[in-house]
Amino acid sequence: MSNFSILISLGALAGLVMVALRSPKKLAMRTVDAGLIVLVFALLGSRAVFVLTHWEYYGVHLGEILPVWLGGLSGSGALLGALSGILILTATQGFYLGPLADGLLPLLGTLSIAGWLGSWSDGSAYGHPSVAWYALPAGDEWGAIEPRLPVQLLGALLTLLLFAGLDQARRWLRRPGLSASLGVLGWAVICVGLSFLRADPAQTWNGLRLEAWGQLALAGIGLVWLAAVLLRFKLKSQEQ
Repeated sequence: MSNFSILISLGALAGLVMVALRSPKKLAMRTVDAGLIVLVFALLGSRAVFVLTHWEYYGVHLGEILPVWLGGLSGSGALLGALSGILILTATQGFYLGPLADGLLPLLGTLSIAGWLGSWSDGSAYGHPSVAWYALPAGDEWGAIEPRLPVQLLGALLTLLLFAGLDQARRWLRRPGLSASLGVLGWAVICVGLSFLRADPAQTWNGLRLEAWGQLALAGIGLVWLAAVLLRFKLKSQEQ
């Protein structure tokens, strides 16, 4: 098992523990069960998006589509899959969208941090070579280690600050879905911003990495979701 897989597993475990601790005691197990289901959807979405964006290879290697342990996951695909899982649970299991998304938000934070650190360990998502004082040794997919812009570490730190800030602000973010929409939007903005510092090879379209296009779409989803939450709050305030 690679360091990336180990760190992602630890990130999922840490996220589920946080979900349980933050949930009301009577709902803790039900929310954790929902979190496990959402994690499955995240894995499926992550693999599906990666395979589709690399179909030129997988189209002639169909037997390698399902073995996710061989590598090949998409961060934006994972979040898209997770959001799909939340919508399905809302429609079929009696959950409310906003509270469920807010309750499972720690998973996005811990898995993202684990993903960035795992990328640093496994030599992916690395930055451009640099001689600046803040450059750190990082490897690439060929195992060559040299001082680079610390993209992975910066991603982990920015993600930690984002979700720690959202956690500290929970008392002011009481509108259902407000924390989750801000989390999705903030995560996407961080990823898109750091995509300009990455040097690992990737497919591009109109000068932007395909993954970044997916993250921009998720930023749009987060922004529309945030606007809907605020508009609903404003309408309720006017009714009162």
